[in-house]
Amino acid sequence: VVLGLSVFWFQTDPGGAPSLEKQLICPICVELFTKPVVILPCQHNLCRSCANLLYQVHLPTIGRFRCPSCRHEVVLDRHGVYGLQRNLLVENIIDVYKQEVSNMTCSDHEGEKVNIYCLTCRRPTCSLCKVFGSHQSCTVAPLTHVYEQQKVYAMQKQLVSQKFDRLFSIVDERRKAMMERITSEQEEKTGHAQALVRCYGDTAEANRKLMERASSSMEDPDTAAFVQNSRELISKVTAAASSCPTETLTPGFENMNHYTFTFSQQEEVLQNIDFPRGKDLCRVNECYCDKSVVLVLLSGQ
Repeated sequence: VVLGLSVFWFQTDPGGAPSLEKQLICPICVELFTKPVVILPCQHNLCRSCANLLYQVHLPTIGRFRCPSCRHEVVLDRHGVYGLQRNLLVENIIDVYKQEVSNMTCSDHEGEKVNIYCLTCRRPTCSLCKVFGSHQSCTVAPLTHVYEQQKVYAMQKQLVSQKFDRLFSIVDERRKAMMERITSEQEEKTGHAQALVRCYGDTAEANRKLMERASSSMEDPDTAAFVQNSRELISKVTAAASSCPTETLTPGFENMNHYTFTFSQQEEVLQNIDFPRGKDLCRVNECYCDKSVVLVLLSGQ
């Protein structure tokens, strides 16, 4: 039976393929998927409760968050995570898998439940294998302890990944905000220049028509009509001269120096990101895990 080939998520089969349980582990809570299971557009799965947690954390970004497995951006509609499709196939596989795991016994000792993990061979086995069987010379540990330790490691890796995701998100938000400021000022300056060009064009066209009318009046042989029209023309010429725009166009790129910025300090900080270092290193002494809490007891080495 395929479901019986590999049990624990930290196992791999002889060919090096990931175990079945690893494929059924939620990358957020590091537990078997809890129903309902939702499938993201990138085809990765999450517990809906975990997806909702990500959604709530990223509400300031208007319903967008990144898949914790591949960092694909997930855009949600007004229904939030409840608009995501349920993965009924994964839910059914989990049900069958749980039943298989609960009945798992040692292949070498009939009826003996698997309860220890061989650290040498890196596979689960039973106590009789250690006492009488093929694992007498191997180093073993209680299966529950190994599982808890591996779970803590996985959660720590996931925590680091989430921290980096948050850092990427902050940098991306700042990039968008700064680019928006540049675009906004660019559009403002361009719009102002276009308005001035239209104003100059309208004024030039009005003056051209006025000059044509003045030239036509000067050719009028009727003296009385010329005198009458000249007063009106002089008044319009005076008004046109006073209404001409006085603002001159200047190259906009010369006024954008305040957007010049160097990221050398920020780049140096990012390049030096690392785990804390010190003489007093710690190791995991005991750990207790459940769905929402991880208690780790540390002791100095």
